[in-house]
Amino acid sequence: MSAVGTTGLQAPTQHLNRWWYVATGFLTLLFGTSTVNVLFNILGKPMTEEFGWDRSIIANGLSIETVMVGISIVILGILIDRYGPKVPSVPMALAFGIGLMLMAALPNNEMLFFALCIVIGAGAGAVNPVAHSTVVSAWFQDRRGMALGILMAGLGACGVLMPYLANWVLSMGGWRLAFLVIGAVCTIIPASVYAFVTRMPAEHDAERQAARLQGRVAGESLLTVARKYRQFWLLSVAIFLVSSATFGLMSQVVPMTTDKGISQGTAVSVLSVLSLASIFARLLVGYLLDRFYAPAIGAVIFALCAVGVFFMITSSEVGLLFLGSALIGLGLGSEGDLAAYMVSRYFPKHSYGRVLGFIYFLYAQGAAFGIFLLGQIYGATGSYRAGAVPIIVLVGIGIACLLMMGSYRFTLDHQFTLDHQEVDAVEQPREKTSPVGN
Repeated sequence: MSAVGTTGLQAPTQHLNRWWYVATGFLTLLFGTSTVNVLFNILGKPMTEEFGWDRSIIANGLSIETVMVGISIVILGILIDRYGPKVPSVPMALAFGIGLMLMAALPNNEMLFFALCIVIGAGAGAVNPVAHSTVVSAWFQDRRGMALGILMAGLGACGVLMPYLANWVLSMGGWRLAFLVIGAVCTIIPASVYAFVTRMPAEHDAERQAARLQGRVAGESLLTVARKYRQFWLLSVAIFLVSSATFGLMSQVVPMTTDKGISQGTAVSVLSVLSLASIFARLLVGYLLDRFYAPAIGAVIFALCAVGVFFMITSSEVGLLFLGSALIGLGLGSEGDLAAYMVSRYFPKHSYGRVLGFIYFLYAQGAAFGIFLLGQIYGATGSYRAGAVPIIVLVGIGIACLLMMGSYRFTLDHQFTLDHQEVDAVEQPREKTSPVGN
């Protein structure tokens, strides 16, 4: 197939239409990092019953895995800017899937369980959106928001598919078979996509390789970006705080719902509604990003998310729980789109991988913090109700950060916007020619 719709510096490929990178990225995320959260939600209870563990062991393992995801994302982002997406992503994807498969052979050993959580998290960066977002943003100048929205919908689709797939395999052969089967799929599909499909536009690769021949890395270092752009910290803080409310709360949906006397089946449905809403949000936000100011879109959706947090934590009414999960899903679904899109509009293109990697690192740490916060509140009070106010406050601060982002610094073809041309006119030539380390 020939490429269509490429513009500007985006060189056509002789092999694939650029939308294939969106489709195969979607497929990777369908069996990607969200799988771990779902599996620990669904399979955690039979694991603890077999081993006689406390529920906190599974939560602690998920927290460890989430921290490692953040670290692996940062490392992957740096490696992508230096070597491209394929070279580092294939071995990391293999580590992720094989780690899940090894859970099927887990003995009654907490330390070994935590060790496998570290392995899974260390490889999970490759099945996070960073690599594919870098590829899609490079191929798309027009319709970038929609392309990213479709890509990110894979995460939400994972949340819809995985609970039912895990429950089905669990009913057939227990939690060990579930880890084995789903882990095998999560090994084969992402690694194959990276190995045989994923690629950057020819000119983008040429610029990166030319910089390496000169002994430098294309783009600005993460340290330079952090010092030069206030938007870096505003976006990072916003994503961290909102992640604490969305991803952190998502990890506790099933036990939080069943603790209110609601059946396991209904609790799984509540979790699936959250994921369905996140799919809708990704597509909706992707459409809106091509037309409206991204921070304003985020502020509105995150405000609705705060309402959802209040319903989910404080209410025992099934209808309000479904509504709350849907509103939380809106926030969960929009975060990745907003971060991926805004990084392309506020920071240099050859710094995209490392900047988005760091922001997703904070996204993962925010999730870990949210899991830890809710776990501590539950341990201290015996319920999650006391967590409503602090989590809503975190979302409010995140909204304020988004509203202080200011105008875009870069156009869709990575040129300075009119608002920033005069400010950056002196710095721009120096950034193109001077060595930049990482």
